[in-house]
Amino acid sequence: MHMDIVMQQVLKMKNEDPVRFNKLVQEGMAAELGYLPEKNLREISAEKLKKENYSEDPEYTAVSDAVLAGKRKDVEKLVNKLIENGRDPLDIVTEALMPGIQVQCEMYDLGKAFVPEILMSNDAMQGGITICQSELGDIPSKGNIASFVAQGDLHDIGKNICAAILKANGYTVTDLGRDVSKEEVLKTVKDKGIQLVCGSTLMSTTKPGLMDTALLLELEKTGVSVACGGAAVSKAFVGTFNNAIYTKSPLETVHKADSIISGNKKWNELR
Repeated sequence: MHMDIVMQQVLKMKNEDPVRFNKLVQEGMAAELGYLPEKNLREISAEKLKKENYSEDPEYTAVSDAVLAGKRKDVEKLVNKLIENGRDPLDIVTEALMPGIQVQCEMYDLGKAFVPEILMSNDAMQGGITICQSELGDIPSKGNIASFVAQGDLHDIGKNICAAILKANGYTVTDLGRDVSKEEVLKTVKDKGIQLVCGSTLMSTTKPGLMDTALLLELEKTGVSVACGGAAVSKAFVGTFNNAIYTKSPLETVHKADSIISGNKKWNELR
């Protein structure tokens, strides 16, 4: 079929059935990002993810469920009770609070949760973490990360989610915001001892900003790589330039940050 006829049909569908049109767009984006086929998605339920991530301790499970539901007051009440009963605040963070956000993030990755749910779960988790931190005092940082949205792009929800989850996993995150130039990223890397940069973009027209940033950091011999993500970014695109890795979700960003900052692997090994 000739391309102009195809485009006419696409535009017709967009006007006459916008719900189906948006569903197909989302499925196409998911396919590009390497998400699981729909058949496999149906086989992964919230209960299965809970079984894989939750603690066997029912009191910790209650906290995880409250995080997953985005109920901050319930989380704070349950965490305070655990601390009063002598539970280790660090265990509460790792065994009760984090599993809830991990399940929510995996549901989001699978297309079974949405941005508002991620934000609510993160807020609930942060309420519990604040209480635990007040008991623990200052927790040593796992490393310094800078987060930004590529120059020309004003969409920052994904960046905010990723930054929040990196912080929850023990990293110090310098949030540069949106519409950030490569020169500003370079300055921050040099001034603040940044060990990894996380860059994102929602628009295809601003993807070159991620490439330019990664190459500038390499040219300046900073030793700092860029973890690239966002709706417009694919593994294939990131593979076209040096000093960068592709991450398709906040959790994957955390895992790759762990590998890079611990010194176990470099960007080219993580590809």
